[in-house]
Amino acid sequence: MIRKAMSFVDHAFTAVAAFALAGMTLLIVADVALRYGAGMPIFFAHDLVVLYLTPAVFFFGFGPTYWRAEHLAVDLLTLRLPSRLRELTHVLSSAIGLWLFGLLTWASWERAAGSFANDEVIASIVPWPAWASYALVPLGSAAMVLVCAARILISLGNAFGRVSGEAAQ
Repeated sequence: MIRKAMSFVDHAFTAVAAFALAGMTLLIVADVALRYGAGMPIFFAHDLVVLYLTPAVFFFGFGPTYWRAEHLAVDLLTLRLPSRLRELTHVLSSAIGLWLFGLLTWASWERAAGSFANDEVIASIVPWPAWASYALVPLGSAAMVLVCAARILISLGNAFGRVSGEAAQ
């Protein structure tokens, strides 16, 4: 059940990150082509890429990457541990991640909500809403909170003989 739920989270957040990356790529290519080909750059391209698309790629991409174990990991020591102890190190690292990303989600949500309540806009050529950019952080970080919680449950199950699902490794 955990694997099925996390598969949905993985696919949904990966799709958003991939869409943002594709949009960013197309926008930059179009901006460069128009800037140097016709002398008419897309005036909002830089702001859109920096304020919305890059944070979307990053924050919506790191949870699924951790779930699929496609992140960089230094595991020289843990590979030599007995399986139960190795799973318990996964529990510890995921608990630390859960705490850190929980704090990030909470604090960034407060910032985004405050920005929305105050109707803040970005000081730029186009007055983009600031809250939309800020909201990408807690939304993306929430996926990491879910991944860390799922990994804790799975690793505890693996450590004590009740395998309830496994993260892709």
